[in-house]
Amino acid sequence: MADNPRPRVAVVNDYEVVVAGLASILAPFDDRIDLVDAFLIDEPIDGPVDLALYDTFGRQGLEEVQLAKLLGRPEVHRVAVYSFNFDDDAVGAALEAGAAGYLSKATPAKELVDQLEQLAKGEQVVSGPHGPGRSPKEDRGWPGRDLGLSEREAEVVALAALGRRNADIAEALFVSVDTVKTHLARSFRKLGVHNRTELSALIHRRQSFRRLLPDGE
Repeated sequence: MADNPRPRVAVVNDYEVVVAGLASILAPFDDRIDLVDAFLIDEPIDGPVDLALYDTFGRQGLEEVQLAKLLGRPEVHRVAVYSFNFDDDAVGAALEAGAAGYLSKATPAKELVDQLEQLAKGEQVVSGPHGPGRSPKEDRGWPGRDLGLSEREAEVVALAALGRRNADIAEALFVSVDTVKTHLARSFRKLGVHNRTELSALIHRRQSFRRLLPDGE
């Protein structure tokens, strides 16, 4: 690392509300980490960073592509994945693609900062999929939370609104097709829509689902 004893950390995702929420839970620890940026995947980064923390919301199954993008940027030294999904294949694929760590979203903020410090020192960290859980003060935001969607429901909805088939969503999230159908059915009821066309129209109108993608999706 550079002369600054605090590791320089940036948080990354395609959704503004996701990076803002993750940045907010790390902000109280500015005596330990230097949170230099919170950016969307293809935006410029504010200077070099020791560690980019990549939140997988809405991008499950695409970690290898996104990791390659991040690790190909000269200003990014190391990258860690931040996810609820601890399927062995997902963890292994991320580490093989070059991730320095794979961290659980169930990790309380203080412990998460401990792990970020370890990663910035050059260690590899893979945290467990389960933990004591977050306190309300550590709650992150995600697209669709304001509509009553759980984070997993919102993730399924986001992928469905981009035209992904149930089988594709199931493969990306490492769940069964029936589980995807259940999440969609619940989401349809909560959102008051009856089909994917109505769902897609609603999702693309919502500010919280705004995203920046190079292919214009």
